[in-house]
Amino acid sequence: MKQARQRVNFKVHLVIFTLGIILLWILYALFYYLFDFTFPWAIFPTAIWLVVLILHHFIAFKWNDKWLDREYQKLLEEQRKKNSISESQ
Repeated sequence: MKQARQRVNFKVHLVIFTLGIILLWILYALFYYLFDFTFPWAIFPTAIWLVVLILHHFIAFKWNDKWLDREYQKLLEEQRKKNSISESQ
């Protein structure tokens, strides 16, 4: 359930990213044409947000499975230890 929620949240983040970046570059174009502001300032928030989006993707789709498997194995090991302690008494 948590994994599905993370994947949906990533897809929402992707849509917001796309709309936000389009808006940023439209603002940059307005500054460029209206005020002759040629410094490409929009590249910085685009790059930073893209890195955050990539990290979000890895958390939602790649690393989450490994973390889930690792946590599951820890729980199984704890259960085995509890069972072996109760059997020895």
